[in-house]
Amino acid sequence: MVCNGFYFLWFFSIKIIVHTLKMSNNNSSAREINFTNRTGFYQKYNNIFSYPIMISLIIFIGMAFIAYAFYVYYYSAADNNIKTNSSYYGKDITLYQPVFQESANTITDCVEMCQNDVICDGMTYNNKTQICTGTKDGQLRNETSDYSAWVKPIGVQTSASKDFKKAVLVGYTKSFRVLDGAKIMNPFMLGNFCWSFNITIYDFYKNYGSWRHIFHKGTPITTGQILSYQSWENLIQDFPNQQIGIWLAPFTNNLRIAITTTSLANRTYGEYPDAFVKKCDTIAGNCFITDMPSGKWTDTSRAGDGSIPKTQVSTNLEYLDQDLQNIPINTQLNVTVNVYNNIVEVYFNGKIVKVYQLDGTPVSDKKNLYVLNEKTANCEISNLLFYPDVVKKADIASIIALSPSSS
Repeated sequence: MVCNGFYFLWFFSIKIIVHTLKMSNNNSSAREINFTNRTGFYQKYNNIFSYPIMISLIIFIGMAFIAYAFYVYYYSAADNNIKTNSSYYGKDITLYQPVFQESANTITDCVEMCQNDVICDGMTYNNKTQICTGTKDGQLRNETSDYSAWVKPIGVQTSASKDFKKAVLVGYTKSFRVLDGAKIMNPFMLGNFCWSFNITIYDFYKNYGSWRHIFHKGTPITTGQILSYQSWENLIQDFPNQQIGIWLAPFTNNLRIAITTTSLANRTYGEYPDAFVKKCDTIAGNCFITDMPSGKWTDTSRAGDGSIPKTQVSTNLEYLDQDLQNIPINTQLNVTVNVYNNIVEVYFNGKIVKVYQLDGTPVSDKKNLYVLNEKTANCEISNLLFYPDVVKKADIASIIALSPSSS
């Protein structure tokens, strides 16, 4: 197929050049020969630049040949890198954990899975079981004829993309995944973090009528459990801990973002309506500042035994009002959720679409991350990352650029 395309392009270019030369000859006037004055025996040829159309065509054809060569080299490189009788697993096989393990009809499908996964550096394909295993920082090993391996070509990356690449938790998946929460960093400062992911919804009507699970970090999902909830109130009763939760609505193509927060209730701030006011005891001859706990101006007149007043911690699962409306179908969308204390910013493909203020402060712990549990929509997730700090708007462009399918 590659050779056919090459010959077609060559044949087409020759036809254009011949046609251009014919047009040039037809447009030239007939010459008259005068034997007496010996004129007309010699023809004055025009400068090559006198034919701008032909020059433009030659340049265009040359550029087409170069582009086609790059195309052939790039897309055949994947096939050339396939190693038969080989595997590509972790360097320390005793501690090895695959990036993904999925079934694939052909080795080409397996290579495509690894190409779509920004974490994947290479893959191993079992020709008998048709199991595709993706690996990060692996090593080629000799195997039987049942196995073939492929290693991703090393590309040039900017320092920013390398930084965010380390934050990617799931490179690519269309099926249920569980990630160990102990390996996910806590925010550098409580309430400051960023989640980002690419989502492509293919079949909006799959599991229509139930909240479709995209991912959440928090309340565990037991083995074999299917999340079937039409009522949001029933859902949050069983899943109150969602350090972030992303859900597709039961009857619309709207995304809901849920975040569990904590706040203090019944907190005692002081004994005086007007705190930190200087007062003096004329009898004792000393002065103090109301509610000052220590130092030179300690308030010695405060009632009580000096114990810390009891407070009540209130935990709530909040979600952004009105959700994220009309998520496109059959189109990849990058969603970035940037949280600063209790302010939530939501970006679609790098453009801010929503700003929301939470009532409390987001919680953080080492709970597991669950992705695409049943019931979910027919969709795929790529470049799901968690960054333990607030990101700037310019950084979101670097996050989006991680995707091999981004433009």
